[in-house]
Amino acid sequence: MNKFPRSAYVHIPFCHRRCFYCDFAVIPLGNKVETLKGYGSKTVQEYLQFLYKEILSIKHKSPLSTIYIGGGTPSILDPTQIKELIDLFKENYGIDYGAEITMEVDPASFTQDDLFGFINAGINRFSLGVQSFNNQILQKSGRRHLKEDAEKSCLWLKREYESGLIKSWSLDLIQNLPLSGFKEWQDDLKKAITFSPPHLSIYDLNIENGTVFKKLVNLGKLKLPSDEQAFRNSKLTHLILKNSGYSRYEISNYCLPRHQSRHNRVYWSGLGWWSFGQGSTSSPWGEKLTRPRVSKEYKEWVIRQCELNLDSSLINKDFVYKELDEKIMLGLRLKEGIDIKELFKEQNWENKKFESNFSKLLEEWEKFLDSGLLVRKGNRFFLSEPKGMELSNQVIISMFKWWDEINCNKSAVTLTCPSQ
Repeated sequence: MNKFPRSAYVHIPFCHRRCFYCDFAVIPLGNKVETLKGYGSKTVQEYLQFLYKEILSIKHKSPLSTIYIGGGTPSILDPTQIKELIDLFKENYGIDYGAEITMEVDPASFTQDDLFGFINAGINRFSLGVQSFNNQILQKSGRRHLKEDAEKSCLWLKREYESGLIKSWSLDLIQNLPLSGFKEWQDDLKKAITFSPPHLSIYDLNIENGTVFKKLVNLGKLKLPSDEQAFRNSKLTHLILKNSGYSRYEISNYCLPRHQSRHNRVYWSGLGWWSFGQGSTSSPWGEKLTRPRVSKEYKEWVIRQCELNLDSSLINKDFVYKELDEKIMLGLRLKEGIDIKELFKEQNWENKKFESNFSKLLEEWEKFLDSGLLVRKGNRFFLSEPKGMELSNQVIISMFKWWDEINCNKSAVTLTCPSQ
């Protein structure tokens, strides 16, 4: 048997309204929601009861070293509801001394009193979804808050961090939003670092199916930065943040020393984690399980878990190790990259096969090593910064191609072998 997961993600699906780029499992409740009493409270409280049932359905567990409350907009909840959630983990799982407990918050969704309430509830790290400090860009993206709201939230978090009430906080921006040209992006980055957030997440805009942006793209009504402009913005990000003391420790994440997200490193390192809530994905023993994205179906799923049997992926068993291609993909996201031969050893390939597959991968990666996208030091491979990090898909796609080819060859041999 393997050690129990030490990290848990909790999904709070509620938000005021769906942003134009968002395809997450969310439940928009409008601007007048009051989660304790009043409009929307019944919906919220009913969901929380099913969420608690799911959390309590796990019978064998270890104390947690990281908890991440994401969404949606968790800061829609009242601080007493956040406390109730954290207390549930304390009483039924245990929380390590020094655990990292993160909560996502959106500007204009919480007050200063709420912030103190969240801190008193046990939150010691916040992730603030600013996305931009430009009101036109915010409006064009369907965001609810204004620049002034974002600045006020940043000041609150900066003050509480400097006073020692929280361990860290992160500021999120989205790169290449509509109307965000070179100057606008430069202004956003410079504004962000004036608040000295210990951690910054810089996400590239992805156009997802079912979103407002996707519909506008299909209608030819959405103008986005060109690939050249996007790459120029990325180089600007690298330059400004590096000169401001930030280290890029993962493709989308930068931090000051000792402020990496411990919780997110669990995902990238291939360790196990619990996950609870509508649309969330767990992988406690290596096998992934995604919950239903629709509220009614999620509640029915929870009832089945509690009254019948837990999904087999949630029961303590021998760890199902990730496929090699997924390990390489996740490892290359990190600054330190991968020790390719150590990963290969886990495949238990005989020497001849080991060397053959390694040679084929090197052939795929030769052009990236020559162009400087990929760097090799002994058996360790990592993406260069900033060019390799920005063009990582080229390296990863070539690796997937290699993986498909060696597995196709294996299948072909099996099919042509004479029966014994």
